[in-house]
Amino acid sequence: MPNAPNLNQLLLASNDWLAAEILKGVQRSTYSSLTPAQARLLAIMAGQSASISDLARRLGLSRQAVHKTVSELERRGILQVKTDPERANAKLVSYTQLGKEVNRAGARIIDDIEIKIAKRIGKQGVDQLKLLLANTLG
Repeated sequence: MPNAPNLNQLLLASNDWLAAEILKGVQRSTYSSLTPAQARLLAIMAGQSASISDLARRLGLSRQAVHKTVSELERRGILQVKTDPERANAKLVSYTQLGKEVNRAGARIIDDIEIKIAKRIGKQGVDQLKLLLANTLG
């Protein structure tokens, strides 16, 4: 009998499944032209402003790679980059009005995925999973 997957394998597989479901949702949406990298950056921002350095750290990418993705989203009118009022030498990335609409659309995609998972493990199971992960990661 093969070994059961360990926690790392299960979390990685779950993350891959979730990323694929999000991408399917984005492709069916009005914002289907978003690339996976752009969608991931917006997801990491989670509706909040952030510095390019912070985004790079959280994404595990170079500042240059993040800057390129942010610049693409800025050209599309989804994000804006301004000088950070607290640190004059840093840039702060935030949502435009269109970006807020994109973020709300992303939240609806996540809600739909949670409903899909709840059909498998129940709403209580989803709530418990979220609580367990929040307590573990927080």
